[in-house]
Amino acid sequence: MPTRGALTRKGTELVYWTWPGASPPALLLHGIGNYGRYWDLFADAIAGRLQLVAPDARGHGESGRPADGYAPADFGADALAILDRLGIERAVLVGHSMGGLHSIVDASPEPLPRGAERAQRLLTGRPARFADRRAARAYLERTSPGYSDAVYENRLAFAFREEDGGLVWRSDPAALKRIMSGRMPAEDRWDALAGIACPTLVVRGTRSNVLSEDVARRMVQSLADGRLMELDAGHNVPLDRPRELADATVALAT
Repeated sequence: MPTRGALTRKGTELVYWTWPGASPPALLLHGIGNYGRYWDLFADAIAGRLQLVAPDARGHGESGRPADGYAPADFGADALAILDRLGIERAVLVGHSMGGLHSIVDASPEPLPRGAERAQRLLTGRPARFADRRAARAYLERTSPGYSDAVYENRLAFAFREEDGGLVWRSDPAALKRIMSGRMPAEDRWDALAGIACPTLVVRGTRSNVLSEDVARRMVQSLADGRLMELDAGHNVPLDRPRELADATVALAT
């Protein structure tokens, strides 16, 4: 089980989760609407081969919900503050979706594809409250079908909190709207991507309706030292293929 930690940066509490393991450490950044414990299955597959650090991004999980401060630079500063608290000077960066974008200053190079637009609708149009766990799980299975029981139980445990006898989302709807409206221009995202000098692995689920094959290959071509790995998965590769992603991360890190 991971250890919970917390710090405060500029008045906002930042919660993070750590798993012990070998060097080098890896910083895990989750996607929009998710939480640090999203990485539980990935951490199980890592099995101590790397030290892991997974923040609950501001506005998500157990972290604070400030009224503003949802630009990529704010998330980056939060992550650095957590690494500083842990005494980590260098880390392998593993980002999913929003976390991947923030790790390269929001480097998604194209306008939102239809899959991403669908994800936005699910986040902004989701029910605010569920009567009980059964109702929440039914919603998860209907909107995100095909996952294992372990994935749904993880989401029930960490995506929701109890309130007045029911379940509500931990992620802040106002924060989600600010994040989704704050994307950088495409040209700036391409420039940020081209500025990455370290070895970089772009991982794409072949069934993803968010990251197309053409865009993924263009991203790799724009990187100074980039490679592409495609897995039989949807958008949530850490949930669909945690073992393969873990092995690839260890190989890249070591």
